[in-house]
Amino acid sequence: MTVVAGTDFSNSARDAARAAAAIAKRLGTPLKLVHVLDELGAEATLAKDQGFLFDAQRNALENHAEELRRAFDLEVVPVLIAGDAERTLAAVAEESHAELLVVSSLGDAKPHAWLVGSVAERAAQLCTVPTVVVRDGERLVAWARGDRPLKVLVGVDLSTASRAALHFAARLRKVAPCDVTVVQVVWPLGEHLRLGVPLPIPADHLRAELEGPLVRDLRAWVGALPGEGATSLLISPGYSRVDAHLAALAAEHDADLLVVGAHRRSQVARLWQGSVSRGALHQATCSVASVPAGKEAVDERDLTSLSRLLVPTDLSPLSNRALATAYGVVASGGTVHLLHVVEPEAAGELALARARLRELVPAAALARGVRTEVEVVEHKDPSVAVSQAAARLGADAICMATHGRSGLSKVALGSQAQQVLSRAHCPVLLVPPERAASERLF
Repeated sequence: MTVVAGTDFSNSARDAARAAAAIAKRLGTPLKLVHVLDELGAEATLAKDQGFLFDAQRNALENHAEELRRAFDLEVVPVLIAGDAERTLAAVAEESHAELLVVSSLGDAKPHAWLVGSVAERAAQLCTVPTVVVRDGERLVAWARGDRPLKVLVGVDLSTASRAALHFAARLRKVAPCDVTVVQVVWPLGEHLRLGVPLPIPADHLRAELEGPLVRDLRAWVGALPGEGATSLLISPGYSRVDAHLAALAAEHDADLLVVGAHRRSQVARLWQGSVSRGALHQATCSVASVPAGKEAVDERDLTSLSRLLVPTDLSPLSNRALATAYGVVASGGTVHLLHVVEPEAAGELALARARLRELVPAAALARGVRTEVEVVEHKDPSVAVSQAAARLGADAICMATHGRSGLSKVALGSQAQQVLSRAHCPVLLVPPERAASERLF
């Protein structure tokens, strides 16, 4: 394993190389210092018989490497190679099985960089190992030397790429202490609709009934972050691009490092929102780590434990068939939420519906320590009500019958079933009706 740093001998590149050297020293691994020559004229530069050209590049690289050896008492391997800068750096990092690729950011030195992209941004998008784009290398040096904790802000959206970013932050904490803030930027209107929280929407904060479930889900997703340092969670309402919002939060918190997952979005998604990681790399005023989603084993925090089940029912015998399955698979000590949806004009039936739901609780549930909670909601679209309730309650799964006679039974038929499946953010267990032996095909 090694740390790879790219250099073009500029002041910003030297600052990034110092940060890379300090991290490599802390990790106890060599530093590979890479200077990539433009392919135009590279053949002459690398040719042994072109001494003055060859020596100028080689000597500059060797002198840079020697500076780092003396400053950090570290093995530094200089690599002079021809090619396309960002692709070559990414390839060297991958072939070296590098822990990190470290490059410098030009910041605002080249205003046209946003239009064509910088080497740092393109390398981060191409690289299969975490890429740290350095803006203030001395903060990273001080952290790696143990002088101070690193202030890290991790932007997440509870996706696989975000999980990779969180793992990266945890690895940093094992190297040296890091105070980590895990932040999820949410669109308030979308969350109000997803959770079924009624309007209005405050402009400057999240309502308690909205923030509570979001914090609960984020805390469960993050779990106990290993390593040394403080951990805090933040749900931040955002009305603009996520990358711009993360960059602003990093500046507000005076973060030393912003960590983001490198998403591989569809072409349509890129047109609409672009790349969050690339936008953050460009807009942040602090150093940024772009972490690609790896081929890691399933994280234990992502394993689904069925301790909280939502069971929608229209109170018909066929719809109630899901109850036996739900109470059978829920973990001992878990909770079953029984849900019934009524039309808004039938609000007078709420009390009667709650009583009928309580009558459905099997006696064996108490013996297993399974709690039951009942809820009756008003909504014109049962599929929307089900998906909102599942999100609001933090259900591990929805368990429902595939056939009934009215009301909620329609959820599992035709387009309604597709709507539940497309809206739900948790697994859906479908319980089919009993069939006579003559009806069975196999």
